Amino acid sequence: MGMQHPLVDGTGDGYVVSETVGPIVALTPMRADLVVQATAAGLRVVFLTPETTRLTEPFRQVLDAADGRWVVRSAEGALRDGSTGTALLGVADAFRAPGTTDAVDPRYLELPRPEQVQFVVSASIRHRADAGTRLGRAWETFAALGPGSTPAGWGTHEPVEADWDKDTLTAAARGRMPADARFVVVGDAGAPLAGSVTARRTEHGVEEVVAGLVGVGAPGTPEVQRAHDAATVLLADLCSTALPLVALVFARVGSRDLTLRPVLEQEPEPVAMLLGAPAVRGLGLDVDEMRDRFGAERVGRPRVPSLVLRFRDGPSRPDATGWERLRPVVDHLGRDAVERLTGRDFGAARTTGPEGDRDAS
Repeated sequence: MGMQHPLVDGTGDGYVVSETVGPIVALTPMRADLVVQATAAGLRVVFLTPETTRLTEPFRQVLDAADGRWVVRSAEGALRDGSTGTALLGVADAFRAPGTTDAVDPRYLELPRPEQVQFVVSASIRHRADAGTRLGRAWETFAALGPGSTPAGWGTHEPVEADWDKDTLTAAARGRMPADARFVVVGDAGAPLAGSVTARRTEHGVEEVVAGLVGVGAPGTPEVQRAHDAATVLLADLCSTALPLVALVFARVGSRDLTLRPVLEQEPEPVAMLLGAPAVRGLGLDVDEMRDRFGAERVGRPRVPSLVLRFRDGPSRPDATGWERLRPVVDHLGRDAVERLTGRDFGAARTTGPEGDRDAS
């Protein structure tokens, strides 16, 4: 059952444990290799850290995709799930199905100081599989939500190896085809940004999937309002050179460097959504009806329209959340269809107020 790897510090029934004491857990080559090898061996990975440790967004994405767990140990030795706050008697408990009686460790509920408004961004974009296709433009569009105009760098791991360049990124992805190509994308201290871009071959050509975080400014600053104002404009801009299927922008507060802390983070609020031409066509949407009922704006090419919807006009107010505007849209389109399209869970919990889901971004 065991597995040989330099980062494995313990094993259990169906899982391996990797313990680290550093302040940041990033997607290093060794950690990425551990996840790949464990998955190939049919094992899941637990990363065990002190409660002072934070995860980078690229690492969190890979850990979630592998259905791994983050377990934190308090100074007194108590264990909890770093993502959900569930108190654990032992590491093996991290894989138990959540129960109604699960206690949440009170340390998880110590709200951290909000340092940065983060826009949680995602998009799925279709390209033709030809020599003219260039990947990476969607990340440049999302970077413009914040103080930057492009990402700072990209690579296969953290720290990234290369300065941002769409041509070299595209060439690297092409070199891996027909296998999926997944890369880390980052900003810098002045314009924080963190996430991934994945390119995969499909029957339609090449699909580019973007997911991550953009720091848009400290809470209460004009930069945050500017980001809200820019969201629908930038989503519309995605249609100018490619064929997006769907794109989403959510907002929350979090850490300045966009790392994930092992405490209760704010559930992201919907800001804006793009339904690209393939989605408008596939869902059989009436563009005029969407405008009249939901204020959707027609964008993209005249003969193959896309739709942009705005759910929030500005930073959070207690009396108006983006969920109130998003919910009727999801009901109209059909929850199953929207979840299939976006890969996001729009659970019934949203009707009673946002509840944290495991993969908030």
